[in-house]
Amino acid sequence: MDLEYRRDIDGLRAVAVAAIVIHHAFPSLLPGGFVGVDVFFVISGYLITRLIAEARDGGSFSWGGFYLRRARRIVPAYLLAVLVTAALAAWIEMPRLLAMTGAATAASGLFLTNILFTQTAGYFAPGAQQNPLLHLWSLGVEEQFYLVWPALIALLSLKPLRGLRASLALLLLVGSLVLAQAMVASNWAFFGLPMRAWEFLAGGVLALGLVKPPQDRTTAKLAGILGGLAIAGSLIWLNEASPFPGLSAIPVCLGTALLVWSGSGAYPGLAPLRLAPVVGLGKVSYSLYLWHWPLLVLAADVAQQPLTMLQRLGLVGLALVLAILSWRFVEQPFRQGRTDRPWRRLGLMLLPLLAPIAVGALLFFTQGLPGRLSPDAKALADLEETDVNPARKACFEKRGGDDVCRFGAKSNVEGDDVLVWGDSHADAVTPGVMNWAVARGWSVREVARGGCPPLVGVSVRTMYRFKLECEAAADQVLDRITADKRLKLLVLSARWPLYRDAPPFYDVNSPRVTMEADGKRARLSGALGRTLRAIAQRRPDLRVLIVGPVPELTLGAPECLGQSAQLGLDRARCASVDAELPLSRAGPAEDAIRAAIQDRRGVTAVFPSQTLCVHGRCLSMMDGEPIYFDDDHLSASGARRLVPAWLDAGWQALEHPGS
Repeated sequence: MDLEYRRDIDGLRAVAVAAIVIHHAFPSLLPGGFVGVDVFFVISGYLITRLIAEARDGGSFSWGGFYLRRARRIVPAYLLAVLVTAALAAWIEMPRLLAMTGAATAASGLFLTNILFTQTAGYFAPGAQQNPLLHLWSLGVEEQFYLVWPALIALLSLKPLRGLRASLALLLLVGSLVLAQAMVASNWAFFGLPMRAWEFLAGGVLALGLVKPPQDRTTAKLAGILGGLAIAGSLIWLNEASPFPGLSAIPVCLGTALLVWSGSGAYPGLAPLRLAPVVGLGKVSYSLYLWHWPLLVLAADVAQQPLTMLQRLGLVGLALVLAILSWRFVEQPFRQGRTDRPWRRLGLMLLPLLAPIAVGALLFFTQGLPGRLSPDAKALADLEETDVNPARKACFEKRGGDDVCRFGAKSNVEGDDVLVWGDSHADAVTPGVMNWAVARGWSVREVARGGCPPLVGVSVRTMYRFKLECEAAADQVLDRITADKRLKLLVLSARWPLYRDAPPFYDVNSPRVTMEADGKRARLSGALGRTLRAIAQRRPDLRVLIVGPVPELTLGAPECLGQSAQLGLDRARCASVDAELPLSRAGPAEDAIRAAIQDRRGVTAVFPSQTLCVHGRCLSMMDGEPIYFDDDHLSASGARRLVPAWLDAGWQALEHPGS
């Protein structure tokens, strides 16, 4: 059976999709626009629950018919968008990103992209946001809801429970909300059905008659206005740093429920939602949702820099055109058709979903089809793996022993002259430190651990609250510093902005971590100050040189160069990026370092941004060659070129303080 058509609900869909598109294209204009998905969830819960409940109560519900209608509504446009996106990605993306897109493509065929993205750094993490199929997570949640909810409705519709059906659904809603709030810091809360189910149920309890429709126009209008204000407040006040979707999702879901409820009686809903252009946008909202995100992501990948306002406007316009065409020539034709033998027709409708599974598996298991690249493009893209510290795999990744991580030393000489301590950024600068030290006849030891800053007394937790083994490792380094009386220079290098965990977040390799001391969030300047005091207490004669933040770029030069060779684009676009974002991320960390070393004898710092970011641009290449191997780590060749001069300046400052 079909429900009576409501123009105001299509208008509400228009609000939802407009919020999402504006947020994705112009995030500063609508920081909370991502809640448009929550609006969709509430609408879907209302419509689906009402359809199932009325059919069950009338004795006309058909499992096959229900799923056939859902498949006809969802699959055709979905399949087209996924396959076109995969084809465009195979043309545009370099192997590393294409393999990630392949994984999402395969998962999309099973409507499991939300499960896949629980394994990423999160919805707002830049690495995930480079995936052109990230937005399909919401359809995964929705389809999973469709699998579970009809069976629960069937149970609740049994005669002994039917009178309590709405109240029991409300209990499920509360349980899901409690779970969402309890897990709000994890990816599962954002992407998982159990933590999102309450949003569907917010619409579902209305459909089950928990609250009677408004009895008069004034009540309905007031509910609509309050609902609109609640949604507007969420769009404006929420942002990517908000704990979501726990309690902070209540206003938008309650607001949507109020708007749906306001139009469920004699009053037809708020007038703005029933305007023809708004309703028209609502009708194509599904296709617009499918098309807008891949266009924005893939265009940014080609540009290798933030898109201009005009470019984003053009892409939104193109997405709208594609949405209208997709709605007219794909969605509408497939929604019609015979409904006899529904299971057989459903099988035929779902069979084409094997295509994205196969295509995605091919892209993923071949690691991004590197064979499609020209030899020049492949060689350039491979610099991400080849132009790195030669000891990276043995010393950093496998944390090799003393012999592996010691360079320029005579086998019969105990101790080292220079110790490089830090995270992956320390490993990246080590080739340059080696060149500088060996020229002086000095030996170098590297002690680097991923995700662990060169700081004592702090713990580092990942977004999953998983605690890295940083404290014990730092204590071991401190013991080594104490024991090695030969040591002349300690070089501290790290991805310093990472440990502030503060915006802007834009780098494709920017995991989110929290640094704590004594169970409380630790400030970078304080933690560094305590570390320097601990070193001075044990080795007052030891000189310390801090390598400040290496600017985090908005592109990776090797991938950009490989793509340029593959697509015939100008290599010059890969040479530098606008300095605004890199400096805004590096600057606060640099200030924290300056504060920590102020008035400390035997300690100085060098700041790579002063070399690499000039005249409003930050360099990723010099003399036509990359100096990074990705978007934030110096390449081995870049380190050999840049680091010796930084250390010369730092050593000069240490030998002649105040000069």
